[in-house]
Amino acid sequence: MSTYPPSPGTLHSPSDPPPPGAAMRPNPEYAELYEAYQRAYAGADTLDAALDPPVRTAGDAWVGPAARSWQNDLETQRAQLKKAATQILWDIYGALSKVPPFIPK
Repeated sequence: MSTYPPSPGTLHSPSDPPPPGAAMRPNPEYAELYEAYQRAYAGADTLDAALDPPVRTAGDAWVGPAARSWQNDLETQRAQLKKAATQILWDIYGALSKVPPFIPK
């Protein structure tokens, strides 16, 4: 696994009740970001590993200079995809951490 941010389960859930005695209600913006974060987190490992099978089999299916060049390009794209998967999570997590889970009624 890459260096992902904390899992959604460790964060305040939008379905949690507000603090006792506070005249607060759930923040819809927080709920929307939280749901996006859950979806992205659930799919991150799949995205992270999407190009692993072709990279593993590339050398077996095709040989020669063009094959090596193509495999190097594929490995570069795989590294970029893994980086993108991690960055997506960090971007959503960063936005989520700036939004309060509750707002005044």
